[in-house]
Formats: sequence, structure tokens, C-alpha cells
Amino acid sequence: MLQRRNSKQRLIIREFLKDRYDHPTADKLFNEIKEEHPNFSLGTVYRNLLFLTQIGEIQALDVGDGSTHFDPNPLPHAHFFCKECKCVTDVKMDNYDEICKLASTNIKGQIQRCSVYLEGICQHCLKINKNSSNKKE
Repeated sequence: MLQRRNSKQRLIIREFLKDRYDHPTADKLFNEIKEEHPNFSLGTVYRNLLFLTQIGEIQALDVGDGSTHFDPNPLPHAHFFCKECKCVTDVKMDNYDEICKLASTNIKGQIQRCSVYLEGICQHCLKINKNSSNKKE
């Protein structure tokens, strides 16, 4: 069982996650932390991210790219995954709770958690693709 005390490593990981919107993977976070803290191990990052997810302090996201992304915002919200650049971004939806209400009319059980993942091509990649196709013409 993971310890509940706030270790120095956990505090460092929290600091690196704080105020982020890029939804980093454990590997990306590890590489960033290692620059300032060379004695950090990838296992330490994984264990602490798992613990923070289990206690509901952060979210672990599986968007289908083979990597788990971590979101420091534990509140329910939607995510958009770009199939081109693999970025994950938050989607602001004022009526997010309405999704659960709508779904609950078709379910004979109780919804306890709702995750919304949207997939497509982000604005940046669309612009790059448009510029690339214009150059070929």
C-alpha cells in the first residue's frame, strides 16, 4: 500500500503539475523533473502519479494513444485529443452536467462518473495541413 504522507518527491511532482494544461505523460514529466532533480527515478514518478490519481487529486486519461496522460484538474470536464500531434486539451463546456442527466434517462443504473473525450485534429495541425496542401498546388 502506498504511503499517505507527503514525501519530498510527491511535493516536487505536485509542483511540476501545478497550473498545467498540457496533460503530460509520466515520461514527459520525468524528463522535466530530472533536469532539476537528477536523482529522481521514473518509478518514483509513476508511483506518485498513481497515488495522486487513486486519492482523486489528479486525473489519469487514456485517450487511445498508448500513453496515460495526467491532468492536475480533478473536476469533471471534457478533453480533446488531436490525432495528429497527440496533444490533449481541456474543453470548456458550461453544460457538462447535462451529459450525465441526458445519459441517465437511458440507463437503469446510477451514473457515478462521466468522462468525455473528443477526438479530431486541433486548430494548429489543421493550419499546418492547410499550409502544406497550399504549397503543393
